[in-house]
Amino acid sequence: MSGGAMGAKLLIGLDCGTQSIRALLADTRGRTLACASRPTPVIGRGPGAAEYAPQALWRCVLEVLGEIAPRHAEVAGIACASMGEACALLDADGREVAPIITWFDRRTEPDAAALAARGDPARLSAITGLPVDPTLTLCKLLWHRRTDPAGFARVRRVLNLADWVAFRLCGAAATDLSLASRTFCLDVAAGDWSAEVLALAGIDRALLPPIRPSGTRIAQMRAEVLAATGLRGAPAVGVGGHDHVCGGFAAGAVRPGVLLDSMGTAEALLRTIDRPLADPAARHLGYWQGAVGLDRRFGYVGAGINSSGGAIEWFRAMLGDPPHAALIAEAEAVAPGSSGAVFLPHLAYSTPPVVDLAARGAFIGLTAGTTRGAMFRAVLEGLAMEARLSADGMAALVGAPDDIRVIGGNTRNDLLLRIKAAVFGRTLTVIAEPEATALGAALLGGLAAGLWPDMAAAQAAIEQERRCVEPDPRWIGLYDRLFREVYCRVYPALAPLGAALGGVAAGMSAA
Repeated sequence: MSGGAMGAKLLIGLDCGTQSIRALLADTRGRTLACASRPTPVIGRGPGAAEYAPQALWRCVLEVLGEIAPRHAEVAGIACASMGEACALLDADGREVAPIITWFDRRTEPDAAALAARGDPARLSAITGLPVDPTLTLCKLLWHRRTDPAGFARVRRVLNLADWVAFRLCGAAATDLSLASRTFCLDVAAGDWSAEVLALAGIDRALLPPIRPSGTRIAQMRAEVLAATGLRGAPAVGVGGHDHVCGGFAAGAVRPGVLLDSMGTAEALLRTIDRPLADPAARHLGYWQGAVGLDRRFGYVGAGINSSGGAIEWFRAMLGDPPHAALIAEAEAVAPGSSGAVFLPHLAYSTPPVVDLAARGAFIGLTAGTTRGAMFRAVLEGLAMEARLSADGMAALVGAPDDIRVIGGNTRNDLLLRIKAAVFGRTLTVIAEPEATALGAALLGGLAAGLWPDMAAAQAAIEQERRCVEPDPRWIGLYDRLFREVYCRVYPALAPLGAALGGVAAGMSAA
């Protein structure tokens, strides 16, 4: 295909995330032509409980597609990236039979505990590459079956969110290895659904979609979607993937040795590896393993801070939502170390190398002179130190990374990046495209349309603006001492109190 013909092709990447649903229109050089977003319409159901109405989510998808639809050009391909774990339950006619519970919903904790008690957690983790975790898709299925057995009996198809969007776009179903890796149903070494895990859980394999490489063409976009959005042409709908992994496609983090830091509402640290680790230490420490399929298969070791950007938004909400810029300016005026304030960002469990579902977040070191700028800087420093804690544990398993690449909405926070570079003591390579996840999905749409033979060719074709954030030598020593002498000791000191508070809270709920 000639360069001129390539330049005429347009692509769309969808990113269905915790805070927003986004659509990016790009050309085949990776240049953003249009972008639209809507807040993800979440419905609160009480403390620790939240869900989505499928039709409300779908309306958002149609709206963002309609907003970026080019008037005088055709779209060649489209794919979707999404948060993991959340899933849609469909009946025999393809209709949703239940709300989509969020990935962070805690109502599934009893189901995770029951699954762990029914099987051998070490064996389950050896198969799936994951510790038993209430956020995982399988625990959501068990919750649906426990709380609504009649409704669950009608389920004929289970689709992760990106796969469900693709199904609504084209009428056919498939998933990829990266999203399958977040279900707790995948044999991560074999790259197929695990008969052993499904039998233990009593889940029919027929409910799960076929697994295909990301970027595989599923089908052509339905005429009804074209009419509803104003899109032109016959866009190929491609198999998408997990949002963090798709962001890694745009960032070029597909070779061993790269550590991808994807900073969104939740933060994922993914270290690319050739194949899954056999070392049981990864399981004991709570690190994930997952598989990725393109023209070749590879894997990753990962960890997540469940409340990263979420912790920042929580802090802002506590103060009445002051502008980000105002808080950052106040934090900039505070010296490293936040006047002695330290923040533990365990607002939604703790992070590998110690996973604790009873963990609680905390500020320590507060005085009457602590300002909100100091507290906000402490939030940023705590997030950076939690990321280092996980990355150091990962490095002990697979070696230190030779490159750290950073993507996500929080790359807009330059102070956070400078703090993180100093805490890591390493240069960070920041991908300038703020919608890297959607761009990665758009590249998969291009593969589905046949514009490139493989992801390497797609990455070579795009123009990628990057910048390096160097660690400030004046901060490195102070942050290293704060990390080793204080931060690493905060969670062990507070863990017994977190467990006790959990017991007290349970008593309050029962009262």
